[in-house]
Amino acid sequence: MRQLIVAVILCTLGATPGMAQKVADDAGPYFGAFGGLGAVSSASMQQKGAVHLNQHFSLPINARGATDDGHAHMAGLQAGYEWSPWGPASANWGVKPAAELEGFYIGRHTSVGELPVMPRFLGTQYVYFPMSAGVVLANAVFTFKTPYSHKIFPYLGIGAGAAFTSVKGSDSANPLEPGINHFNSDPDASDTAFAMQLKVGVKGQLSKNLYLFTEYRYLSISSTSYTFGATDYPGLHLPTASWHVGLGRQHYNFVVAGLQYKF
Repeated sequence: MRQLIVAVILCTLGATPGMAQKVADDAGPYFGAFGGLGAVSSASMQQKGAVHLNQHFSLPINARGATDDGHAHMAGLQAGYEWSPWGPASANWGVKPAAELEGFYIGRHTSVGELPVMPRFLGTQYVYFPMSAGVVLANAVFTFKTPYSHKIFPYLGIGAGAAFTSVKGSDSANPLEPGINHFNSDPDASDTAFAMQLKVGVKGQLSKNLYLFTEYRYLSISSTSYTFGATDYPGLHLPTASWHVGLGRQHYNFVVAGLQYKF
């Protein structure tokens, strides 16, 4: 009777420890979907251009400062291949390497740059920057087998790739000129930059093929540059050149959760 009870309990959990370890050790491809919330840190920002005083003279404008901190959300997909653990199959400890390709979308979030203008008598520009990004990364992922559980696995990953950033509906305002968007003739721009990430998480085996995971991600996007349209308010504002805005390296911190299916 005691043996029967033990067998029923093990079946309820899904497998005996040996069977669970065999499932966990299987190599193969996998596919996943995930989403998360996080924060974007302050970044340096610079706006440069010129106001045309007449057909012969222009006043160069150089506004430099930083954006504020903000919030962001993301969602994406991943596909990869995981190999069997390095080392003897009977070992309690092991590392399972995987190669992974993933893409995710960072939803639109608005950063506000506070940029004192040079020359200083022109005040301060406040640049409203509604940005979104598509990110594609190739990752190396290492999942750790431990003697403490055959269903819960910590892991870490590192990746590099590209970010495709897009700014739509930007606004460069100055309290000295109320009602004027200095980017009004073309408030949209985009750029591409190098991106890299570090992720640390844990995944739990729900069934033979299905895993639930949660993780922390740090994402870095290199400096980007954008060109916006000239200020065009005939009779209200002097004409200008196109405006160039440089945004420094962006730092994102996300908490992510998702599901992974292993074939």
